[in-house]
Amino acid sequence: MNTSMNALDEDLASRNPSTVLAGAWDALDLGARVADAITWEETSDELLALTAAQECSAARALLPLPGTGRPVPLKASEIQAGPGGLAPYAGLLERTYRALAGLAEQDVQLSEAAEHTAAAARSLAAVRGQ
Repeated sequence: MNTSMNALDEDLASRNPSTVLAGAWDALDLGARVADAITWEETSDELLALTAAQECSAARALLPLPGTGRPVPLKASEIQAGPGGLAPYAGLLERTYRALAGLAEQDVQLSEAAEHTAAAARSLAAVRGQ
């Protein structure tokens, strides 16, 4: 899992806008799947989890389809328990927000996608009371 997240971080840090957008697409997909996986946990705030998933989907809908893709594998058992268990995913969404915001200087649609991503990161971080 860490290798896949490291690859996403490399994509998000790229100087090539197409690579950044493809990385954002995959990061938002992962964020939505994590939020879906934890929605009904006893220790999770299901409304915040649903909000995080919806915000990820809304952001992704505003991005162009990537030319390449590699969904990050995810098993619910890989998501660590407790408030800190979601920190890597919320952090990835925060880095995705920064990457999209960096591309959005003159693009309203990317700016809107960045704002959805920021909202998803905040919601996911708060799901377990972080």
